[in-house]
Amino acid sequence: MLNDSDFRHVIKNAPLFSIDLIVLNERRELLFGLRKNEPASGFWFVPGGRVFKNEPLVKAYHRISLAELGASFKMENFTSLGLFEHFYENSFVDELISTHYINTACLLIINSQQLKLPLEQHEDYRWVVVDSIESDKSIHHYSKVFLPSLLAKMANLSQ
Repeated sequence: MLNDSDFRHVIKNAPLFSIDLIVLNERRELLFGLRKNEPASGFWFVPGGRVFKNEPLVKAYHRISLAELGASFKMENFTSLGLFEHFYENSFVDELISTHYINTACLLIINSQQLKLPLEQHEDYRWVVVDSIESDKSIHHYSKVFLPSLLAKMANLSQ
């Protein structure tokens, strides 16, 4: 784990790689958390987290799902929806340092009763019907970039 000074240097000079968890329940709703930290504080955002240096992806999926969803899921439980980029003018370490994320959006289809949602990174959680996400202004636009891929995947699942 990097100390604060080293991590600040990384954020200032390099992109971070993260995994966004696109959690779909039995009612065709997606899970969003109300972010506490910058960037995107105060917006509804899909759960997720960054991958640590030297952390194998199989361990990252386990760690991130446990921390963000309160239940651990294996990498094999997720389906990739693609690779995306997020650019923020600020960061959680400094309002004047921008953040660049390269992230993979990964679909997890679950029964919502499987989750024990922790209130650490998020103040609250809510489930949102997929069809209303695009028009919901309280949901951050970076939590909508995967929607075309999700809708295509859902169409294939229902056939």
